[in-house]
Amino acid sequence: MKGSVRIFFLALLCCAQISSAGEAWAARRPAGAAAAQKSASVKASSSVKNKAASFTRAQRPSSGSGNTAGAAKGKAVSGKKKGAAPVSRAETVRAYITMNLTGKKIVNSKNADQAIAPASLTKVLTMFVILDQVKSRKVSLDDKVVVSGKASGTGGSSLDLRAGQTVLLRDLLKGMAVVSGNDAAVAAAQHVAGTEAAFVRMMNKKARSLGMKRSIFKNVHGLPAKGQQSTARDMLALSRAYLAAHPQAITLFHSQPYMDFYTWHQNTNPLLGTLEGVDGLKTGFVASSGYNLITTARCGGERLVSVVLGAPNKEVRLREARRLLLEAYAKVHADNAGKKTKPSAKRS
Repeated sequence: MKGSVRIFFLALLCCAQISSAGEAWAARRPAGAAAAQKSASVKASSSVKNKAASFTRAQRPSSGSGNTAGAAKGKAVSGKKKGAAPVSRAETVRAYITMNLTGKKIVNSKNADQAIAPASLTKVLTMFVILDQVKSRKVSLDDKVVVSGKASGTGGSSLDLRAGQTVLLRDLLKGMAVVSGNDAAVAAAQHVAGTEAAFVRMMNKKARSLGMKRSIFKNVHGLPAKGQQSTARDMLALSRAYLAAHPQAITLFHSQPYMDFYTWHQNTNPLLGTLEGVDGLKTGFVASSGYNLITTARCGGERLVSVVLGAPNKEVRLREARRLLLEAYAKVHADNAGKKTKPSAKRS
């Protein structure tokens, strides 16, 4: 027992001597060496944290839809060189054309004859044919249309119509114009022509009569269909003829959000209410074409139409449509100013 106690106290004495020696060595060590050791320790800790953060970022799914587009976009942005030339705005859409219908002058254009899927711009022609039939008194806007199973089952944007539901033809037209309802387009077409196929034949006949030489339509709503195509110039011709034949129809397209069939419907045209003078006309999108838009507007008493096809996203479509219209507005104002300042001819 006495031997164990003696060993215990000897061990304590040794530990105290070792600790004292260590403290003395630390006190004698240069300050620079201590700082270097501390810096190395901090760097090591920071490196471990950075690696952990990198691993976390690599494992974390991208926000939004969860596809790789967001990651690719992030790489492109982070890898962008300082001072690199900005991308030309004219290259952000595949085709466009703007015309002053009053002055009968093309204001601007790009690839106006390039074949591109029209998407829901198709519905302008669908409505044109329907209103022609109304004008000839073959159908009435007050006709009660019974929605078929095929119409109610049409995909894409819709009014959520139910099979067997009864809807006025005028309400179907409004649903096509404001909400871009595909189900409304099929229901209206079936009411007018009996079948969608028969109505499509009427559409293509009408397109040919309007000089839309590069346009082919396969359905009444614009959903993807092999061979369905149009051009910016043809869409301009369609819009021009439509406004001339049915000027009252423009009121359908600039309708603000409304409640119908117990559903709140929002207008799909982004320029309505955001750019003065805009009163129509139609938006569209399918993957094969991108984002399309026909815009109608009034400026200085003159009627303007602008067509944008193939924008990569909604933001670019809105920006380019706005830019093209503002260019047309500036042209109208300049022309009007020139007319006012032009001296009158002197009488002889």
